[in-house]
Amino acid sequence: MNLLKQFPQSIQQFLIESYGKPLFIHKLNGIKAEGGCYRVGFSNHSIIVKQMTKPQEYLFYNKCSSLLKEFNKHIPSLYWSYKDENKYWIVVEDIPYALPKERWRKADEQVLRALFLFHTESWGKSLPIENFYIPKWDHRLTESVLALYSDKTGNQLQLLLIKTQEDSQQLFKPYCWISADTNPTNWGVRKDGSVVLFDWERISCGSPAIDLSIIMPGLGTPDNSLELSIAKKYLKMWSSAGLDFPISERKLLWQIKLAKIWSVVEFLDNTADTLVADAFQEILSGLAEKLYKLY
Repeated sequence: MNLLKQFPQSIQQFLIESYGKPLFIHKLNGIKAEGGCYRVGFSNHSIIVKQMTKPQEYLFYNKCSSLLKEFNKHIPSLYWSYKDENKYWIVVEDIPYALPKERWRKADEQVLRALFLFHTESWGKSLPIENFYIPKWDHRLTESVLALYSDKTGNQLQLLLIKTQEDSQQLFKPYCWISADTNPTNWGVRKDGSVVLFDWERISCGSPAIDLSIIMPGLGTPDNSLELSIAKKYLKMWSSAGLDFPISERKLLWQIKLAKIWSVVEFLDNTADTLVADAFQEILSGLAEKLYKLY
């Protein structure tokens, strides 16, 4: 039985010539890319094959990753790529371990160091690809999320959400490249202990605060202690490297808080129809609480 028959001939040939006959193929759950993501195992190796209907991640690996000299080690190695009509394929390194959950709610030094390298190496540079994801918060997004609340709560939150939308526009200034999807489940750990960031469909430009906020699970911390720790450690990396960060610690903390709210608002807009009821209500109430405390 040909386990690779669902892949283009080019991919099949590369895999067989490089690794021999496959022993198993598993479709991975929870992958957002339309098309699918697969782990293919061989006698002493496994790799990831990802199919996409949009080109952004394919282009990131082929046109962007090589420009990131230091950060490159924090990206899965690209072994092969292929474009077929409206489908895009990449064959990349299989990262063996997930980022442990006990590291999710910390200002993890390795994760922050990787993002520091990513942001500084791309600072002030435009992306060498077209039609990439552009983060934004417009009136449509605000109205969409307000409609998820009861009339009473929506009316109470309306002015707060509009104010947060206005203040969040500073997040979208193209300081540097951003992943815009740095959530803890998108980080892996190699056997040597190095951290790796995958899922690059949302590669874009914006404030580093967007990436810094999304590494926190959920809505962050009630007392903003994690947000402050992230800001302090990240800025220390800049100063230790003899580099000047263009905004103050206070303003970076403010941007991280705004970016976390923006990311949750966008998440609700994209997934409200598919969320389990309890999770949906928990996010709605958590977002409302964050907004009440913001100003």
